[in-house]
Parts: sequence; C-alpha cells; structure tokens
Amino acid sequence: MYGKYIALLVSLLGTTLAIYPYFDTQDFIYNVPKVYRISLTLDKLLEYYEKRPSKDPEWHIAVRMARGQLEYTINELDKSVPAKLKENLQNLTRRMDRIQNSTNFETLVYRSKDYEYVAKAIFENLDVLATMLEPLTIGTMGTQKPFRFAFEQYVQEARTKMPTRKAADACMMQILISAMEAQTTQTDGSCEITSECQAQLIQGSGLAFQQTSRVRAMVLARLFDCMEGVDLSALIYKLCIQVYKETKSLEAWDHPAGTRTLFMQQILFCASQGYGEFIKPRWMNKIISWQEPKGCYADDRQPFLRLTGFVGPISAPPKEREEQYRVKKAATTEGGSCNSLTSAMALGSLVVYVRALLETDQAFQYDVLV
Repeated sequence: MYGKYIALLVSLLGTTLAIYPYFDTQDFIYNVPKVYRISLTLDKLLEYYEKRPSKDPEWHIAVRMARGQLEYTINELDKSVPAKLKENLQNLTRRMDRIQNSTNFETLVYRSKDYEYVAKAIFENLDVLATMLEPLTIGTMGTQKPFRFAFEQYVQEARTKMPTRKAADACMMQILISAMEAQTTQTDGSCEITSECQAQLIQGSGLAFQQTSRVRAMVLARLFDCMEGVDLSALIYKLCIQVYKETKSLEAWDHPAGTRTLFMQQILFCASQGYGEFIKPRWMNKIISWQEPKGCYADDRQPFLRLTGFVGPISAPPKEREEQYRVKKAATTEGGSCNSLTSAMALGSLVVYVRALLETDQAFQYDVLV
C-alpha cells in the first residue's frame, strides 16, 4: 500500500534518476576506460564489506540503491559497450546481491527512532525501486566560484545555521508519516507538515551537512506535494547552487579533515537532481584515489560535525533520550579507519558517474578501448 511512497523516498537517499554529463572538459571522450576504473574501485569496495558486514543502515540502503542503478544501466547499455565492461557491471550487481542476502537486518544500529522507522520502511520496499528509474534531462547552474573566505570562517558560519541532525530526521519522518496517512485514508488532501518543518526547508540557511539535509527533505516534500503553492523545484535549484559553491570550496581548501563524506554526499544529492556541474573527471579521480588499500573509505566526520554544529558536543545523552537518540556507532566497522557512511557516499557517487559516462550520445564517439 505504501510502496509508491517509499519508492519515491528512496530516491532521496541515492540517485534513482539517470543524468547526463556536463561537458566542461575533453576528458569525457574517454568514458569507457573511466567506467572500467570505477568498476574496479567498486568491486574492491564491495568485496571489503562482503567480508566485513556493516551495521550501518545507510550502507545497506546505498548498496540496494546502487544495485537498482546498475541494473537499469546494464539494461540500457549501448551496443558499442564492450562485453567485458558489461560483465564487470553484472558482477558488481551479483556481489551486491550476496551482501544483501547475507545481511542480518536485526543487528543494524540506528541513530534515532525517527530514522529507524524511515530506514526500515525503505528496506521493506526497495524491490519496487526499479520501476522508478527514468532519465532526467540535465540542467545547469552556471559558473559558481568558491567562497572567498577560509575554511575556518566556513565552520563558524555553519554553526549559526539550521537544521540540526535531529531536526532534519524529525522533518523527514514527519513528511513520510503525513504522506502515508493521506494514502491510507484516501483523502483528497495533500501531505501536510508543521510550520517548523516548513521553516527548516524554506528559511534554513544551512551549510555543510545542514544543507544536504535540506536538499533531501525538500525533494521529499516536492514528491509528496507537501507545500502547495511553493515552487520547490526552484528552491532545490537554489540550494544546489549553494551546495555547488561549497563543493568547489572544499576542493579549494584541499578537503579539510572530516569533509570527504560531505563532498561525496553533495555530488550524490545534487547530481541526482540532474545538475551536471557535479559530474567532473577530476572529482571522479579524487573519489577513486581516496579508497583505502583494503577497499573501504575512511573519514573521521565526528569532529567536523561537532565543529559545524550539526551534532552536539560529546556528552552522555539524558536518560530519557538515550534510546530515542543515541550516538550512531555503526559507521565505524571492524576495519578500524573504515567508515561505512563514507563508503556509502563513495558507492552512490561513483554509480552516478557510471550512469553519466554511459548515458550520453557522446560516450562512444572515439574508439579508445582495445
């Protein structure tokens, strides 16, 4: 009954829409070898987590999302795609299936009750994802320059913005519940959200993870028609312009500690909305180069999250809130430096690049592969 709503929600947590690359460099004429590189990177990443299962629900959502993306891409491959490349992509989907089939979902760790509800609802309805995959014509945002100020000021600016992670979780949960209630009661009314949640979406001026949380919630609100009379598409466009400035700024600041996850999440969320400026060969190369020798991705996000105010300082939560909102521990696996949320963002963003490189008329105009 809730299948179509959950399928739409899933699109916010990864790319469910095909995109076309923004050709700002001649490097894109070498698309096929680039996809080979990505496929090898992804295989090594998936192999690591197949051997060392993660307890982070974000990782498992990302795996299933990527699985759907690759299956769609394989089914739509141009005849000029080499058979070996197609086989590589198919092998990736098989490895994803093995990860999914061997996962004990009862052992996953959730950061909050709200988030647990959302994640479990997504898990129960991931199979309908394949029906939601449709091409999206790309849009552009024009040239955006990095911020003129330094990273230290960026951190201070972020501390004054909203939403917090708890507020972002609560808003997303509120949108989902309202949409489900409208479907259950079969009323003519649209999804409704509180004024606080609307303020978070429209008036929030967040940076860093606050900003990507707003992008995700705003896309969700648009899909469920939660804010009648508000041009959410225009607001998402403006948000992704801001995100693009941040992405370029993080690069200009040489990716300060704890920001790699954010960088890849920015690419994932806004590229999935069709903004091709996020599809750059040099960014793809960065993501590939960040892979640990053992296959996973590492990024110590917690200090950065605290610096920017997205999560509070280290302290024991009040007893009555301990179960409701405990500190998320699952992202760090037995691999020590490995972070499964960072790995999830790498997986999602690299699959974006696979689709972008293969779903363009210019992808195979040069015979660059023997």
